[in-house]
Amino acid sequence: MAAAAAANARSQQDASVAQALEIARESPDGSSDPTISKILEGALARIWSKVAAHPDSYVMTKDEFAVFNFFQHRFIGNKMALGARKRFWDNTHA
Repeated sequence: MAAAAAANARSQQDASVAQALEIARESPDGSSDPTISKILEGALARIWSKVAAHPDSYVMTKDEFAVFNFFQHRFIGNKMALGARKRFWDNTHA
């Protein structure tokens, strides 16, 4: 029961992140909206913690990569980020 509730919460969180990302991309002021910013910043922090915990092996999901890519300007020159981006593309199947 607890596992199902956790999975449902994760699913709702993923949907919120996807919606926030769409708003941030489509609206000129979207990324400056405090609610949108909080959702995306939280998602980025969770993604980056996974990458940092496994810097040579973690492969982002498609949804994680979408958020990470939105913030790519923050990671210019960061070798760990470069490796994470490369692993994503190396493991993406058309």
